[in-house]
Amino acid sequence: MTSLLRKSLPFIGFAFLGGAGVCVWNMRAPSVPDTVARLEPARLKSSLRPRSVPSKLAFFTDPGQPWQLRIDLLRNALNEECGEPEIRELYRFMANGAPQGELPEHGYVIVNEIMEQLRRHDSDPQRFSSALLQVLQDSRQPEVVRDYAVQHLVGWLTLRPLQAPEEAQDALRPSARPSPEITAHVLQSLVAAAIDPELEQTNIPGTTLMMFMDLARHPGGIDCSQSIDTLKPWLTRALEENSMLSTPVRVSAIQAAGVLAPDEFRPVIRTIAYAENGQSSLRLPSIAVLGQCGEAADLEKLRDISIAHPELSYAAQDAINSLNSRLAQANPR
Repeated sequence: MTSLLRKSLPFIGFAFLGGAGVCVWNMRAPSVPDTVARLEPARLKSSLRPRSVPSKLAFFTDPGQPWQLRIDLLRNALNEECGEPEIRELYRFMANGAPQGELPEHGYVIVNEIMEQLRRHDSDPQRFSSALLQVLQDSRQPEVVRDYAVQHLVGWLTLRPLQAPEEAQDALRPSARPSPEITAHVLQSLVAAAIDPELEQTNIPGTTLMMFMDLARHPGGIDCSQSIDTLKPWLTRALEENSMLSTPVRVSAIQAAGVLAPDEFRPVIRTIAYAENGQSSLRLPSIAVLGQCGEAADLEKLRDISIAHPELSYAAQDAINSLNSRLAQANPR
């Protein structure tokens, strides 16, 4: 047994040395970790993707730069070149709102500038009107921004057709002019905003009514008659003595009624203006409206008010002057 063990020792020694060599070779050989192996196909795939080109307007969302400078740079950049990529970028900016870290008041100015540049440069009337109406109807948007949307929509509707290249800032190319269908849809949406009960505690109804007043004074070929007919029942309720609308909204309604349908609303406006115990905040705009749509019979009552009510005297005197001027133009000697 001992002799057999002695004979086996060399063989066992060689086997041990051979196994140790294999282990050492395996430890020295380079190996690829499983995680790296799994990442390689993804890296290869990503390297084949086209790299995104940085936006030329990226500077506009950098709150580290003064907002006035960014607006100037934006105007210059768009005057040099404003193609579809830039238009899409402006819409993205508008949808995202003010950049992170921007002061609210600066953010409002920036969004207003974006709307202005879109109004000037976008030649797709459907896209422009849809985007701004979406801002107007989005309750998550700040009230100021929704107000801006109303103003830019009406300003856009009233821009005249482009006649010469130098008029590009104040006119629209023929391709950018809204169709009658788009115009009607915008006006209908503005009426809906003006009479929306959820907005009556905001400035949006007042702004919208002012825009309709501007359209009525300077129609520019835009027919607002259907919109005015839709507004009339709401204006009637707003002018009622027991109206539950807020005072600012009622003031806007009085002013709008005197411009949009003076013959129909003149009697109720007189009632508000001449009410001895009425609210001064409502009598003042009613008196002013009579200066715009009143008749000769209103002069005597307005004089009485200017004498008997010091808080209303300036408004009454201005109304007298306006009414006399109108009557003189209507009945020249």
